[in-house]
Amino acid sequence: MITPSDRTVPEMPGEPVSDEVANYLKTKVSQMLHTRFNQFPGSQPVSFTRDHLHHNLMETDYLVCEKSDGLRVLMLVLTNQDTGEEGTFLINRENEYFMVPGFHFPRTNKNFDTSHNGTILDGELVYSTNPNTGVREVRYLIFDCLAMDMASVMHKNLWKRLYHAQHEFHKPYMELRRAYPEACSHFPFKLDFKNMTQPFKIDKIFREMKNLTYVSDGLVLTCCDSPYSPGTDQTLLKWKPAEENTIDFKIAVEFPKYVDSELPKHDPNREYPNYDAKPEFKLCVWKGGNDPYEGEGIEENTKRNGGEYRNSFRLYDDWHVPLSVSEDEWLAMKETGESFNGRIAECRRTRDGQWKMLRWRDDKLNGNHINVVLRILKSIEDSVTKQELIDAESEMKKRWTEREERKKAKALVQPPQPKTHQSNVPSVSSHHDEELPHYEEDTESRSQSEANGKETHENEKRKGEEHQQNEHEKADSDEYYESDGFEEEPKYAQANEPDTKRQKV
Repeated sequence: MITPSDRTVPEMPGEPVSDEVANYLKTKVSQMLHTRFNQFPGSQPVSFTRDHLHHNLMETDYLVCEKSDGLRVLMLVLTNQDTGEEGTFLINRENEYFMVPGFHFPRTNKNFDTSHNGTILDGELVYSTNPNTGVREVRYLIFDCLAMDMASVMHKNLWKRLYHAQHEFHKPYMELRRAYPEACSHFPFKLDFKNMTQPFKIDKIFREMKNLTYVSDGLVLTCCDSPYSPGTDQTLLKWKPAEENTIDFKIAVEFPKYVDSELPKHDPNREYPNYDAKPEFKLCVWKGGNDPYEGEGIEENTKRNGGEYRNSFRLYDDWHVPLSVSEDEWLAMKETGESFNGRIAECRRTRDGQWKMLRWRDDKLNGNHINVVLRILKSIEDSVTKQELIDAESEMKKRWTEREERKKAKALVQPPQPKTHQSNVPSVSSHHDEELPHYEEDTESRSQSEANGKETHENEKRKGEEHQQNEHEKADSDEYYESDGFEEEPKYAQANEPDTKRQKV
């Protein structure tokens, strides 16, 4: 059973950048991605419903991965134009930028001195328990890519975005760690790549969840053919079992009044809050908008409220359903000495209709918007069970195969469209019944004689790399990796897709 302590979200690594640097970085990101200056560029999923099972997953290609329970952040790697210094920044959902020093991400495994410049990844920071050392550590799990080398890749399909993320970013990073384990051991945290596969392998994902080193509370299903969409993406689906569907509320704490009957009724001191009693925890739902006092400090707030600090609920409505807190839970909360009024809490609804808190979400300025709350409640009422997903595997596989056959037939009758430059996405065959493949360079355009001429050299090089890796295993005994990557796109699905030339901004 998952306990509240297991649900702890990592604190944001690094330090907040100055307003001047933040404005510069926001300008760079908005230019690269063609998004609004103050907009968080990340996409947000919608809750999974029965309609998604019978339509989206049956009619469209999706990739699925487990949903990690952590802190959602984008990672930006940028090189200073004046100094050549490489900088790594994390962007949270409030569009705040944090600099994380000490990283190096090589652009290629051919030359570790090269650096990424203008690369943006999407991922999740999680607490992971290292199976080799038992140490709890922070890891960044990559699951998408927004930009590579100052050029947006959001318009590309999921297959190509994942290729950019894994082969052009994560793979050189992994090679660097293997080549220089001691130097890389000082990196602020480690990175891994989310394991993605087709939805007709959901049963396998469920079985492997118990082996994960971090908390996972559901599935994320991403459409293969859709572009990356900032904001709420109706094609990006989030599935959780009914008991794991959660809503973020703002908590209003209200203590019962104590009445001193010995004082006259007109005495203003006759009634006062009874801080020894258990309070009522009201669940409040965000209506949207910006609170004019959102960034107000404690001193300004106290002065504005006549000497008393007050949390603002200006943009919130009482949900008229209290948070269920037992006497023992209240005693444990009091012992922490923390303040609870005005904080965001992630809550779930029990089978008997009560709302219980899973954890505080101090990383969020606001709770879920009322529209999101209503969609989550609909998902709970119209929940699709784990077994229903498993039972639908055979039909999903049948539909997937039919779509592949149609694409294959179309590729045979239509000549490939000319491309503006050589695509770096490899041509591979479909592997929908095999384990996750290891990827090789695209060598189709090379002659057989050239390939044979290099075979001996490649074998010797491979042996040398294997020897070097074995030598580093003992020195890097705390290293491990969660996944092998993602299922690769069949080559006939790539053949007729035009590629666009990258433009520097």
